[in-house]
Amino acid sequence: MSKISSENVEGAADRGGQISTDDIVQLVIVIGQSGSGHSTALNILEDASFTAVDNLPLALVDQLVALSVETENTKLAIGVDLRTAGFDPVAVIQLVTNLKSTMRERCQVVLIKASTEELLRRYKTTRRRHPLAKQVESLEEAIEMDSLSLSSIAHLADIGIDSTGRAPDEFRRELLSRLGLPNQDDALLTIQSFSYKKGLPESADYVFDMRFLNNPHWQGNLREKTGLDDAVRSFVEADPLFPSFMERVTDLIAETLPSQTGDGRPNVTVAFGCTGGKHRSVVSAQWFARWAKEKALPVSVHHREVS
Repeated sequence: MSKISSENVEGAADRGGQISTDDIVQLVIVIGQSGSGHSTALNILEDASFTAVDNLPLALVDQLVALSVETENTKLAIGVDLRTAGFDPVAVIQLVTNLKSTMRERCQVVLIKASTEELLRRYKTTRRRHPLAKQVESLEEAIEMDSLSLSSIAHLADIGIDSTGRAPDEFRRELLSRLGLPNQDDALLTIQSFSYKKGLPESADYVFDMRFLNNPHWQGNLREKTGLDDAVRSFVEADPLFPSFMERVTDLIAETLPSQTGDGRPNVTVAFGCTGGKHRSVVSAQWFARWAKEKALPVSVHHREVS
């Protein structure tokens, strides 16, 4: 049986290479074997400001492109593989041909592949079932059948990437580079304050408990104010433990942030918590945001309990 060969991928790479900066990519169609990094590619494009859609029925792709890309000028990434409803090589070829004829270089097709050995290892490590598992007797046969189903559309690819043995950051950098998209070297810092009474923020990568500081809540003139008020800020920052603790926080983030970025993480969330989420945590988050801005880091600040 025929497979998606290295020649197919290399041919795609020769044709596509790297997109000229004069051509703004607005639509990316990602095709690939199950387990090869198809979903990872969509996540990377979503982080690069594309609207990512996976498993959209093939019959609806034209409508979505017309609405999102042509009408709303949205950047769109669509995943197409054997799980796609209505998947058929002839239909995929016709769809891509039509889109390329109207959008030209604004539409790019990316083929993601991996070696059979790599796919076997990934499936055995994650213990996930292959989408074709019910149709065949073994994982090896499922991978072979998947490869065969995509072999007839591999020639559509403008860009081919083999994810075998690639670290996440290397995969991300190559995908963005080949599409001519900017690669954000600095992770975006999201800084958040919260109340422990209402639970930890689920998205936080780092959580710092500020309840050891003197509590403005017990100061009658500060109780109804928040950490955004100068009086509360001055009270909290006057605590002898505040400056030394925050310096340790900034040392930690400054040391670990480059490796976070290197791992391909586009956003790092640092959260500061206190009892009510309105005083000490807010002051700490604001202080940390000022530090980040001084370091020219992209920052967004969110105070969960302060409206």
